[in-house]
Amino acid sequence: MSDEFEVETTDSGASMSTPVQTSTMKKGSHILIKGRPCKVDNISTSKPGKHGSAKCHLVAIDIFTGKKMEEISPAHATVHSPIVKRIEYNLVDIEDGFLSLICESGDMKEDVRLPENDIGTKIKDMHDTGSPCIVTIIAAMGEEAVIDCKYEVLKD
Repeated sequence: MSDEFEVETTDSGASMSTPVQTSTMKKGSHILIKGRPCKVDNISTSKPGKHGSAKCHLVAIDIFTGKKMEEISPAHATVHSPIVKRIEYNLVDIEDGFLSLICESGDMKEDVRLPENDIGTKIKDMHDTGSPCIVTIIAAMGEEAVIDCKYEVLKD
């Protein structure tokens, strides 16, 4: 018999969101609608009726696709809010449509695709001119997307 064995681990996804009461949601907060992370754009609350509780009508924008989504939920109900992280990286190189990035701790990240929009064009132009560039990435629910880039201000 062999003393070696293989252990496989998986992520349950339980820690990717937190429960929040619907009535505490505000414009700009994040919510999961149909399993997609969204940023609340508008929220309106109706008054409680004769046979029911107050309802909240949430209009939100998907943070990755930009699609408008809606949710109607009782004000006392629990909805899920995704854990959204914004991380800034220094751009090192662009190879085969992927960005080579380095974070403050020195770890390399090479699995982010160069966006095919205005931000991607801006990043490519800054890289081609040799300008130091900081790329901002938003991450939630196992997805990542480049949302901004800016010139790095070098400290003297």
